[in-house]
Amino acid sequence: MLITEATTAERATWDEFVSNQTDGSFLQSWIWGNFQQAAGFQILRLKITTKSSGDILAVCLLVERKLPFHKSYWYAPWGPVLKEGLSNEERFLVLHLFRANISSLLKNNPIFLRIEPHHKKNDEESKILERARFVTIDMGVQPKDTLLLDLRQSEDNLLRGMHSKTRYNIRVAIRHGVTVSESTDKEGCKTFMAMAKEIESRGGFHYHQFDYYQKMLEVLGSEQRVRLLVASYEGEALAAGIFIKFGKTYTYAHGASFKKKAHVMAPYLLHWEAILQAKKEGFESYDFFGIAPNENPQHPWAGISRFKRGFGGQEKNFIGAADGIFDATQYKILNIGRALRGVLHK
Repeated sequence: MLITEATTAERATWDEFVSNQTDGSFLQSWIWGNFQQAAGFQILRLKITTKSSGDILAVCLLVERKLPFHKSYWYAPWGPVLKEGLSNEERFLVLHLFRANISSLLKNNPIFLRIEPHHKKNDEESKILERARFVTIDMGVQPKDTLLLDLRQSEDNLLRGMHSKTRYNIRVAIRHGVTVSESTDKEGCKTFMAMAKEIESRGGFHYHQFDYYQKMLEVLGSEQRVRLLVASYEGEALAAGIFIKFGKTYTYAHGASFKKKAHVMAPYLLHWEAILQAKKEGFESYDFFGIAPNENPQHPWAGISRFKRGFGGQEKNFIGAADGIFDATQYKILNIGRALRGVLHK
């Protein structure tokens, strides 16, 4: 097996490989790397191939993240992506090669490498990572539990699969005259950020800065890979969502809403319209992108997770993040600091 850096000429092959694997996602797509670069991050695209035929066994988009005191780490969002059908031993060999050879390819002497294999959580996967000299951790960057809705079923079956309260709230929004429109532009981004800031002020979710979302809309929008939908009532925006399109999956990547006029149930119609659009465009799966595990009522995502689960779908639980440590002393110091001050941000 060989590990090499992918070239621009291999973009189509890269995306085809990622989209055809069960564990592939937009977070490992070529254009997501372009967006990360445009947002100011260094990236590296690596591929592992067989020596004999050059067949791709795995690919991995890596993004550098800065840490205090001029330190850094690299991470693979929902990656690396391994070829479908590899045996457990082959998966180990790929990850072992990746771990053993990657330090010389990474810039700025990182403290560690964080991977997030998009693989089902089980003991066997944990053993493979351990053998490949990765340490599994509780805190990752991307969600390790998500909810997938099968769009290949009929519209009637989609409705039947929902919680009765969700169906009712969709009808409430329709009766009130809530409308959903696309606003994948700077004005739409401003609307989204106004909602996000209100949520942050209430001690809710943490959001990126405006420039991050605006750059996302620009880069992914240049290839029709992203859509910002806004739900409005009597001309006033109440809820918004950023949806990313890649492969066969339509992903609800980011969302926000105002607290006012909650009685018109705008977020419910926002998702229902997004689901119908995704289905119409031929996508097979709608990813709600992050839920609290096991319906934990104490989890910070508990409220939004109840909302998402109301639409039905199948829950997926992934193994989560694992670190390959290059500098054990600095890594230990960093974890002590994180525990005291929370220095590792998403």
